[in-house]
Amino acid sequence: MKSQSKIHWFNKYNNDKSFRNKAKSRSKHVLFNKYHNNINFREKVKTKSNNHILNTYHNNLDFRKQVIAQSNMNILNKYHTNSDFRNKYKANMKSQALNRYYTDNSIRLKIIQRALNSYHSNNTLMTRKSRQLYNQRRSILKKYASIQSHKCTLKHSNLYKQNLKEFRKIIREGPDYVRLSCGLALFRNQVIPFVKDKYIKENMSYETKEHIQSYFMHSSSRELKWICKSCSDKIKKRQMSSRAIMNKLKVCNVPSELKKLNNLEKHLNALRLPFMKIVNLTSGKLSSRFLQKGTKGPLHCVPSDVEDTATTLPRPVDKSMMVRLQLKRRLKYKAIWEEQLVNPNDVRDALFVLTKMHPGYKKIKINDIDENYLTSDQEKTMTITLS
Repeated sequence: MKSQSKIHWFNKYNNDKSFRNKAKSRSKHVLFNKYHNNINFREKVKTKSNNHILNTYHNNLDFRKQVIAQSNMNILNKYHTNSDFRNKYKANMKSQALNRYYTDNSIRLKIIQRALNSYHSNNTLMTRKSRQLYNQRRSILKKYASIQSHKCTLKHSNLYKQNLKEFRKIIREGPDYVRLSCGLALFRNQVIPFVKDKYIKENMSYETKEHIQSYFMHSSSRELKWICKSCSDKIKKRQMSSRAIMNKLKVCNVPSELKKLNNLEKHLNALRLPFMKIVNLTSGKLSSRFLQKGTKGPLHCVPSDVEDTATTLPRPVDKSMMVRLQLKRRLKYKAIWEEQLVNPNDVRDALFVLTKMHPGYKKIKINDIDENYLTSDQEKTMTITLS
């Protein structure tokens, strides 16, 4: 019965056109409802259609060409109509081209060669004129640069000659101008002529006049000619200059204990150690000790514990004993700044003198070394040998 009904249905489907259309519409409606309502069925249909399209694309050449042409047409239409898509497409193509240019050497060489060939082969009237203008511009710029460099060198040479001339004019006279108030000998550009009426006025009191005149009593009449600018300003304000002779400033004689110290022994007694890089400011055939010096880079002032340094020095066997000492910026550094032989006894003597005469060393206290311990040891050895 079933087979007969199927045969009857197929015959009617093939022969009756209206029945065939009704069956098609009914099956489409059923499949459409099932596709939207049943998730599993929908996924199966998608996978089946994708597989069918992929197989057809790989196996059927005409279908593949048709798909490629249709996709190209869609991209072109979208490129011309959609500005956002066009900008994104341009940026993507630029990034891809740059990546290929910087990563692939062969592509980079091909692009460079293509550009060179295009430049040499493009010999139109416009390119010839542009090249001619470019070469003219380059020659003008080169000529202008050479003129500017010549002007610059000429300007610097003239400035050097002018400065040298002014310097020679200044040093033509030595520091022969003795200052009235402080007695220092300076150059001519550092002093001004002394005019008594500028400093002593008629309306001043007698005590003020005597006080100002006392600044100039230490110089003879022929020395009363020049005064420095700083002293002049101070006296006009009725103040005593810090470098005036009336302040009783004078250079003290250096004690013998400090004179005999070498460079490293002076460092041991210094409250602060300056570390700097000293270079020659000029180059030439002169010896380095005649050249002008200058510092380069940072200057470090390292505080030093003088009391600790003096106490840690080894106890001398006699007063002429020398100790090899190395000076470093810090103890953990390997580099040695200075190395020299020092006398611990001279270092102690100099430190005792500094504690008596320098206010910065007042708080330093060093116990005196018993000078009889050497003689006592020598007497003991003498008694042992005699016995």
